[in-house]
Amino acid sequence: MAYSNPLLVGTGIGLRQPHVALFMDSTPNINWLEVHSENYLQENSKRRYQLRQIRHNYAISCHGIGLSLGSADGLNLDHIGSLKALFDDIEPTLVSEHLSWSSADGRY
Repeated sequence: MAYSNPLLVGTGIGLRQPHVALFMDSTPNINWLEVHSENYLQENSKRRYQLRQIRHNYAISCHGIGLSLGSADGLNLDHIGSLKALFDDIEPTLVSEHLSWSSADGRY
């Protein structure tokens, strides 16, 4: 892992798909990037590959929006497994999640 600072310091921005090519081709003067975890869950996807490359130059914060911690449905263990695989792969500096209800009866 090229980035070794354990803290997110300095200026960070949300990494959006239209800007991925810029971060693949150059290293803008940004200290860290935040991504929505759910956009990178597919292990062999182009997006996951791109994030693997970008993370060598930047600290990554993964912010989840789909765990639905407040739902009466209970935890989705498949989703948790996918998140764990992403975090093991990317080794984000920070992981956060919405503490909100986002599903009912299995529908998001």
